[in-house]
Amino acid sequence: MKKILLFIIAMGIAGSSGFAMHRYLNQHKDLSNPIIGQLRHEFAAPDLDGEFQNITQWDGKLIFLNFWATWCPPCKKEIPAFIELQQAYGDQGFQIVGLAIDDSDAVKQYAEKMGMNYPTMVVQQAGIELAKRYGNPAGVLPYTVIINRNGEISNTITGELSKIRAEEMLKEYGIKL
Repeated sequence: MKKILLFIIAMGIAGSSGFAMHRYLNQHKDLSNPIIGQLRHEFAAPDLDGEFQNITQWDGKLIFLNFWATWCPPCKKEIPAFIELQQAYGDQGFQIVGLAIDDSDAVKQYAEKMGMNYPTMVVQQAGIELAKRYGNPAGVLPYTVIINRNGEISNTITGELSKIRAEEMLKEYGIKL
């Protein structure tokens, strides 16, 4: 009986530790990612209307470059918050840019349904290679890259980015909440 109780306690401690580590890593700069501090990579991709957009057009803004897909539940969960953030802080030089690793028809339909108010480019399978260039070797989704006003990659977030954490980050970068 004591062995079972000790096992249950050990499992609880291990689970709690893992959860705490996960929250810590998602709330702090990933200094272990070698992309941090580098200049953002230039690329162009078609938007929802098939027009090519270049990342350079948002130079000078604080960019949240978000890799996502319509088949990814955590991706879909963060989009309403991104819509709200873009609406609230876009006039302060903040820009969300979506990069959908998905089929263009599915992305266009989903973007219209959600009322996405930020540019979204459809990168399909090529987006996986682009995500690797931006510090995501495993191709995990969602994945958000923070590009500061100087064009430097200053943070990466693997997994869902909550609205609360996004607003904390915006404040760190001088956006008035």
